[in-house]
Amino acid sequence: MNRRFAILSGAALIALLVGCRGSSMESEVSGTVTLDGNKMGPGTIVFAPADAHGKPASGSIESDGTYKLRMSRDPGLGAGAYRVAVSIRKMPENVKRGDRPPMGKLLIPEKYEDETKSGLQYEVSAGRNTINIELGSR
Repeated sequence: MNRRFAILSGAALIALLVGCRGSSMESEVSGTVTLDGNKMGPGTIVFAPADAHGKPASGSIESDGTYKLRMSRDPGLGAGAYRVAVSIRKMPENVKRGDRPPMGKLLIPEKYEDETKSGLQYEVSAGRNTINIELGSR
């Protein structure tokens, strides 16, 4: 009986550890960024927790407007409400290798670069989320 209890206890402990391993990153978020219906990119997107607790997740917006979030080095983020900031700038030309390029011309309204002013807020659920970000030029 003691052996059986030990086996069951060990199995429960393994299940608990495996279940907790991914709990902080239970959500995957991806989508497309558009401005007035046109796909925009390249750029950067940040999802910041609306309650200011937790770490923000960020991702690169590809030239076709698609993005996928990453948190630290792992993909995904926790479920909850997030405010979103988007930055899409024209890449400067003639930048020499090794030089730090100057910030390019902003291609979207400035308010979208600040998650507290953007007006973009989304609810992220556990599992896979497709969140398309629709920006307006006004």
